[in-house]
Amino acid sequence: MKKNNRTLARRARASRHLPIRRDAGGKRHTILTVFCVLIAFVLAGLILIHLGEGTDAGAASGSGDRRPDIAGGRPVGVKEVSSATDSRMDDYVPKADYEKLKREVETLKSQMQQLLEAAPARPESKPAAAEPATPKSKPAVAETKREKKPVTSAPPPSNERVGQSDQEQFVAEKGDRRKEAEEAKRELDQFLRTQKLLFKPGEVQLEFGALYAHDTAVGSFANKDRFRSASASFLMRYGLAEDLEFDFAVPLVYTEVQRDAGVFGEIRVGPTGTTATTTVFPPTRQSGVGLGDIDWALRYAAVHEKGAIPEVTLNVFAKSDTGDEDRGLGTGHWNVGTGVSLVKTIDPVVFFGSLGYTWALEEEDVDLGRSISGDVDPGDHILYSIGMGFSLNDRVSLSLATAGAAIMRTEVNGGEITGSGLDISSLQFTATVQLAKRIHLEPFVGFGLTDEAADFAVGINVPFGLEGRFPLPFLHDL
Repeated sequence: MKKNNRTLARRARASRHLPIRRDAGGKRHTILTVFCVLIAFVLAGLILIHLGEGTDAGAASGSGDRRPDIAGGRPVGVKEVSSATDSRMDDYVPKADYEKLKREVETLKSQMQQLLEAAPARPESKPAAAEPATPKSKPAVAETKREKKPVTSAPPPSNERVGQSDQEQFVAEKGDRRKEAEEAKRELDQFLRTQKLLFKPGEVQLEFGALYAHDTAVGSFANKDRFRSASASFLMRYGLAEDLEFDFAVPLVYTEVQRDAGVFGEIRVGPTGTTATTTVFPPTRQSGVGLGDIDWALRYAAVHEKGAIPEVTLNVFAKSDTGDEDRGLGTGHWNVGTGVSLVKTIDPVVFFGSLGYTWALEEEDVDLGRSISGDVDPGDHILYSIGMGFSLNDRVSLSLATAGAAIMRTEVNGGEITGSGLDISSLQFTATVQLAKRIHLEPFVGFGLTDEAADFAVGINVPFGLEGRFPLPFLHDL
């Protein structure tokens, strides 16, 4: 095997026209390498020298008669010298020093131009400039220079002034970049607008939403009950003050309850024997449309996210009884509640959750039918939600959340009604797409996870923010 390896190595060297002997081949190869490197250095030096001479020649030929005309007392060609200086500074001087030198050159340029404008007004200076420089003429030249001093422009700005200007400009640019970054983050966090505060004092966001839900249940008489509802809602979010937001929502609801035909059978045993009766219930359909329950909320950002600490938002809310309960447009009673929301970012995923409690206010002297009335307590609610979301890019975000409510049993005249408690839970998928600045499109789809929840729901939200701020006068100092 070793012999074959040596043979292959020799053939490879022979193919490259190198000697087979190791000692002679190594020396010759080293000498050849050193020689090539020296030639490369020499050629590089000649090229650099040639380029330097070409640059000097180009500057000289480009200026032509732009050298200082001592006889005329007029140094010409300051602009060209400045351009040549600019080209060299780009190659050999750092950017900061280059800008500094450039400002000094411009200052000297303006001073020279002012000297040139003042020169024709003093004809006696021409003979003095034309005469050869002698020891006797030196005082005259010095005197002329002293006379021309008052017409010079202001001294160039000091380094302290220049540095202060640059610092102010840097601070301004840094503030603009920070503002743009905050605005971009707020746009990406629009899918979290129900979990955290996103609006500054005086900012307004309007949101239009549409929702369709469908549910099917089996009735007591082996018949199917189908519930359909469609709603259009208008919601306004307003930044009252720093870390304080007010929400107000008005829904318009359409509901439809369709009950299929049912059969009720009854068997009775009497003294004359056993009898069976059958009752057939015809299909029915009820629908209603109108204003739903108006609700509002007040939210406060108690803790901002920092490090391992999540964003904490506290809220209080209320729901009215403006919707007609008989037509299925509302619950028929007032609700008042409070809750807390948490948001934690673990890049690139954002986790969020909320927990709340709602008090359903008791109604007195409610007509229960058959000339019976009493006090009805609909049962309090425990609200919860948990989910996660992430951004696909700077315009699209996806989120997944499960939300639900545990509704306690209804009480009538102090006694609980068996089976009146509900456990509602659903799963919702949402995509938030930014169409333009402050304008988003948010389609979503939901599925019921429990029997009491709607089987299917689909909808879309269109939030858009108004340009500018509209602060309230009496909240200006908050």
